[in-house]
Amino acid sequence: MKAFRVAGHNPIALMYSKIFASAVAVCFCLSPLHAHGPGHFHTGDDEEDHSGHVHEEVSASGKSFKSLDHSHESSRWWGASLSTGWESRHVHYGVDETGNYGAYTTEVSLWVKNFIFSVWSGFGTGNDFEEWNFTAAYNLEVGSVFFIPGYTFRYIPSEEDSHGEEGEEEHHDEGHDEDHHDDDQGHEVGHSGHSHAGHSHNVYNNELFFVLGTTAIPYVTPSMAFVWNLNDTPGAFLEFRVEGDIPVYKDVVSLQPYALLGLNFGYNTNDYYGWNNFQFGIEATWKVNRIVSLFAGVNYSIAMTALSDIDQGNVVWANTGVSLKY
Repeated sequence: MKAFRVAGHNPIALMYSKIFASAVAVCFCLSPLHAHGPGHFHTGDDEEDHSGHVHEEVSASGKSFKSLDHSHESSRWWGASLSTGWESRHVHYGVDETGNYGAYTTEVSLWVKNFIFSVWSGFGTGNDFEEWNFTAAYNLEVGSVFFIPGYTFRYIPSEEDSHGEEGEEEHHDEGHDEDHHDDDQGHEVGHSGHSHAGHSHNVYNNELFFVLGTTAIPYVTPSMAFVWNLNDTPGAFLEFRVEGDIPVYKDVVSLQPYALLGLNFGYNTNDYYGWNNFQFGIEATWKVNRIVSLFAGVNYSIAMTALSDIDQGNVVWANTGVSLKY
């Protein structure tokens, strides 16, 4: 998800080189498996909904869990999709991880029966953000209730680069101010990533999750999602979400509004457990044909106590892209 800046190089050229590299990676992933990261299905796409409903992830970042829709292709036992686009900021559980310029994101997913696999990647456009998510999940349905347990391996190379730079700085400053060093010893010890005013990510994260929801209400899907970071215990996040899928023009144009409430249980910070953020947004989808869809949306996250404690404020961002499904 990142575009690295190099002195003497054209930033636009660097951005397109990143996009090309991501496209090559997607083609590589398509041949073996077409995986999908836990919670990285595009939010307005009907490619993986359930009877017209979209089941999304806990994240504000556009990553979303979705149940599978086999209703229109009951004879098929597998399917694949590719979603790629740009977001003006990459926001993860209310935390702005890119700042200005945003990120270019791509996700390749495959479903086989009730199994879901995906690979999601993001590269910053004009910043050094980069992230890869590898996800496996299983879709269970009982009547109108769906339950999706799964696992995500989250790899953030940019945190490794940042950690290396911080290590060099610490080594350089060692012995300069022993008292100041002692005061900071307990802050983010054991993390191999940089902090965002108290918020930190490991370079590697192993996360378990589950999503529970219902499709009993026409055009509306209420759900809850829980994520547990095994590499940073306690490190959990709980989200309650309501989302809609409203047809505007036949089955060609539709709107997907949503609202969510996030609760922090050590995922963003260990200093406060409870209110994290309230977020809402809307996305419009134009189904060009049975394979190609275009989408664009706007999102707003209101920081609550947990985010305020790490100096993360309110965030507004837009996203746009194209998705293909088979």
